[in-house]
Amino acid sequence: MEAMSATQNSRYRGVSYRRPIDAAKAAVPVIDLADLLCGPGQMRRRGAEWVARCPLPDHEDRFPSFSVNARKNVWHCFGCLRGGDVVELYRVTHDYSEREAHVAAANLLTEFGHEIPQRPPAWFRRQERQREMRGLVDDARVEILTRRLWRYVVEPIVLEIEDEEERGVVAARLWPALEFRARQLLQERDERGRGAA
Repeated sequence: MEAMSATQNSRYRGVSYRRPIDAAKAAVPVIDLADLLCGPGQMRRRGAEWVARCPLPDHEDRFPSFSVNARKNVWHCFGCLRGGDVVELYRVTHDYSEREAHVAAANLLTEFGHEIPQRPPAWFRRQERQREMRGLVDDARVEILTRRLWRYVVEPIVLEIEDEEERGVVAARLWPALEFRARQLLQERDERGRGAA
């Protein structure tokens, strides 16, 4: 039984994931993408399938092990034991992660001259409704990190100041800078998380 491709994975349930993937599967035949990747005239007909050397970047194929079934609109490489639909082929050959399958599908549509499906109006309405709550959550994250940085990094240093009035002045001056730095740290962490996903 063939492994489930990333584009069939159940975690991709959102409209923003499904629409470009479904549109790409419907609009771009896998044989067209395979022919483009393998090069002109490299695909040979063998029975009901087309075969060529594997176009995947991490597989150096000496003999044709890559096959495409145009009727079923699927591909499989018997050498590297991978296969799937047109979006999966584009995703793997262009080095997208599984989480980026919808981005790969959108780029595939663009490359073959098709329009990328737009998000439905309901998605924009939901984003608008959730904007205030996301802002509150972000503010809470910044506040928590700022307090932790204060407690474990800055407070021990400030407490060494003997004059109580001077301690208050230094603390008042450091808190906004610490809050700014906490916001930067969280933003950097979120960007790293998006890049790793």
